[in-house]
Amino acid sequence: MHADANEALPLPPKVWVRDLKAGGKVQSLFQVTRIYLRDYEKGKFLSVRLGDKTGKISAILWDNAEEAYQTIREGDVVRVNCRVGHYKGEIQATLSSIQKVEDLSAINPSDFIPASAVPVEHLVEKFDELITSLNDADYRALLQEFRNDEALWARFQSAPAAKRWHHPYLHGLLEHTLFVVKLCRLIAPLYPEVNIDLLVTGAVFHDCGKMEELSYDSYIDYSTDGRLLGHLYIGAMIVDRLIHRLPTFPAAKRQQILHIILSHHGEVERSPVLPMTLEACLFHFIDNMDAQMAAVRREMNAVREENREWTGYVNLLNRFLYLGENPSREENNEEPQ
Repeated sequence: MHADANEALPLPPKVWVRDLKAGGKVQSLFQVTRIYLRDYEKGKFLSVRLGDKTGKISAILWDNAEEAYQTIREGDVVRVNCRVGHYKGEIQATLSSIQKVEDLSAINPSDFIPASAVPVEHLVEKFDELITSLNDADYRALLQEFRNDEALWARFQSAPAAKRWHHPYLHGLLEHTLFVVKLCRLIAPLYPEVNIDLLVTGAVFHDCGKMEELSYDSYIDYSTDGRLLGHLYIGAMIVDRLIHRLPTFPAAKRQQILHIILSHHGEVERSPVLPMTLEACLFHFIDNMDAQMAAVRREMNAVREENREWTGYVNLLNRFLYLGENPSREENNEEPQ
């Protein structure tokens, strides 16, 4: 069926991914998060990943696959008719039709981008408490300058932390930032030589470039600057501009903060420089721990309600994940304290 064949039809009521059950027929709107044209013995079929703010589901289209592939792209909102079933132990939709929705005026973008389970007001309150907790007047002034910049702050508190891997939802960047700050405060006292205020300030700014690296108006994707420059460079530039507004900010402290930002990925293949200070080395390990654990927990929580012992194969980890048979397992979304 042509992608725009039924454009004049009224939009169907929204059915959430989390409510899809095997055996049901569904007509609803979803967003395309991945799309591939694949070969099989009788020709080609369309393999699609559909989603909304409640989750994602795999789908296939056997008929007119090449025609649909020419008109539908990642990020498009589509109207689908499908039957929901099981394939290899997972819910899958078999599509009878898929059409791109051209007129998005009646579409609510928040239906398709998930948001943090932690209320944003709570996250903002924790950030404000963080500023006043710093003992170092220079670092406190820098964080306050950041907080007072309405345009920067609006983007920072709204941004996701990633497109797919860790905290890939609205306010995810702020949530991730506060959690690594919490880890810094828990772990740093074990190493008396660490400057905790420097470590915490670096933690606040380490991923701030993601608010410009990613676009997230209706679909999380990379911006042009994000693809060409990357969030480490963008973040260092943001912080450098903030520091230049503070004429008495010490040059040595500027150097230390920028080093944490530019080195926090910890590998020459992923960072311009390797971590070379105590705080930069420690922060690299802390950041990686939260990012990896958040992703592992998300993969496990996605199948937890199905009482499965194993997740599907997680490509980014190159492994399956085992949930075990613990009857007391709960999602346990941790809030930054």
